[in-house]
Amino acid sequence: MSAILRELLRVSEKAANIARACRQQEALFQLLIEEKKEGEKNKKFAVDFKTLADVLVQEVIKQNMENKFPGLGKKILGEESNEFTNDLDSTYQYIRGSADIKSNQGIFPSGLQCVTILIGVYDLHTGVPLMGVINQPFVSQDLNTLRWKGQCYWGLSYLGTNIHSLQLPDSERKSRDTRSQVTEDTNSEAECSHRFSAVISTSEKDTVKAALSRVCGERMFPAAGAGYKSLCVVQGLVDIYIFSEDTTFKWDSCAAHAILRALGGGMVDLRQCLQRSSETALDWPQLVYHVENEGATGVDRWANKGGLIAYRSRKQLETFLSLLIPNLAPGDTRT
Repeated sequence: MSAILRELLRVSEKAANIARACRQQEALFQLLIEEKKEGEKNKKFAVDFKTLADVLVQEVIKQNMENKFPGLGKKILGEESNEFTNDLDSTYQYIRGSADIKSNQGIFPSGLQCVTILIGVYDLHTGVPLMGVINQPFVSQDLNTLRWKGQCYWGLSYLGTNIHSLQLPDSERKSRDTRSQVTEDTNSEAECSHRFSAVISTSEKDTVKAALSRVCGERMFPAAGAGYKSLCVVQGLVDIYIFSEDTTFKWDSCAAHAILRALGGGMVDLRQCLQRSSETALDWPQLVYHVENEGATGVDRWANKGGLIAYRSRKQLETFLSLLIPNLAPGDTRT
């Protein structure tokens, strides 16, 4: 497992270098974009695009892992097909990653900082995520050279061993634990609003946002990219990432899920959580990665159909749901 992890870290940085190189020349980058075909598209978007960088990154990961571990490449699933034709007779939406977006308490609502390279490893028999690497290629930019530096995060949870790259000072860990706990005798809605923080999709349903606002108050942050929102939880910038729709996929969640497991957290199916009571939920419904959605076609075969919640500790999840559920009307999260 350690050999696989080392290779994943190496190939993730190789992929990040490709992503940075492709963004260096804006005029060239525009030529490397095409609209996704039927079967590839995310139904969340009226028009869905991929870039040559996306395809290169995915194929580099596949080929490098196959070269190092023969046979493994065939077991790698990803978002992009390896076909890129870019018929220049088509009209393309101008795609540009903004570099000057300001963060809100460390969380970027959009921009290049939201770009992530996600590599997750799961058990073929159980579907449990075992290992995850998240490479963030665009973290800081040198204003003189305009070149970007990135950051990589990893975690492994296997046979009772949990290790990860995030080492938090004891004082910070204790502060976060205290901040996230909600005592049983808390009756003040205003007080509850300061107990949890959450990152959400900009397209989240109004009914869900309204319920969340009663739990999180102003500590509810919209951001782009499922991978980036999960990373915000991994980094401890927020307590929860919640998404009620079925437009994230296994390749969006597996890497962060593995890291969160190593941290003592996880990622669960939102819809199934809402169908259970805290008394019966001895094992919250973790997302699994080895089974296709029955009757689905194209990328929807690997969609997270019930939505998701990413969290850093089981206690956090249970307390968060106990506050959220009373504020949700039946059917608010139906997808």
